[in-house]
Amino acid sequence: MPPIESRAGLDSRAGTALFLKRWLRNPFSMGAVVPSGRLLAAAMARATLAEMKGRDGHVIELGAGTGEVTKALLAAGIPADRLALVEREPELASFLRRHFAGPRIVEGDAARLPKILAEQGIDSVSAVVSSLPLLSLPAEVVRGIVHGVFEALPRGGALVQFTYGPAQPVPRALTQELRLVGTHGPRIWLNVPPAVVWTFRRPVGA
Repeated sequence: MPPIESRAGLDSRAGTALFLKRWLRNPFSMGAVVPSGRLLAAAMARATLAEMKGRDGHVIELGAGTGEVTKALLAAGIPADRLALVEREPELASFLRRHFAGPRIVEGDAARLPKILAEQGIDSVSAVVSSLPLLSLPAEVVRGIVHGVFEALPRGGALVQFTYGPAQPVPRALTQELRLVGTHGPRIWLNVPPAVVWTFRRPVGA
């Protein structure tokens, strides 16, 4: 059996190869040429950990892909049995099942999130973290995803979402409609491409 570091390296290379293959097949569904980098994944994990503190329930990861953010979430100390991964693409969901034994892995469309959670018996959510390419998806799809996320989250609960672009990843009209407050961290220049982690929440009194 290879050492842990060697196995992790092999898993990362396999994930990158699969991600690239998927990107070549359908660039707009992936949003980037390579999976989230280590620094970006760690920043998303820190933001998610901060948002789930003091809250019960699952952390839901949308668009888990090849699991780069998943690894960072687990490394940050989020218990595997509180982590549920939602991935629409069967090939990617199968990859996740082969490489992650602890988290719950659900093959499904994030636009159906409330129904997916009900089917899985998940009735409490502490935070949602997303790697979905919201800026490249149709507006009605983004609207369905974001509405579903905040239907699943308790008041005050947060969506953690990154973007490569200069604008916020959730359209302003949608944040106004749902009365969301968005904040962001610094741009992670060493990621390829550089990225920003945003946090959106609906305040308790909204």
